[in-house]
Amino acid sequence: MLFHILAKLSKKFGSVLKMPAFYKWFYLAQILAGQAAVAHLVQASAYLARSSISLPPPSSFLSPTSLEFTLIFHHVPLTISVAIGLLITWKYWSWVITDRKR
Repeated sequence: MLFHILAKLSKKFGSVLKMPAFYKWFYLAQILAGQAAVAHLVQASAYLARSSISLPPPSSFLSPTSLEFTLIFHHVPLTISVAIGLLITWKYWSWVITDRKR
């Protein structure tokens, strides 16, 4: 939700200052964060289902309870999403921190 708000604010701010359309990267960050959230929910439901009926852990590479699944579908997209958000936010809004009255 934060990336969506930042995209809308940055679009308006960028149009006033005639900046390139960097705000579109926020939408990519939003998609990646959404994918990470869905992967987290899938993994949490798999853990809950497995613990409620006490099954042995699955051995496949992309099973929702494997560490590889967590890394590929949760941690990596979330890290990329936050990095994109940080860079684009800095591009548009760094003046808030660095602007000093003279």
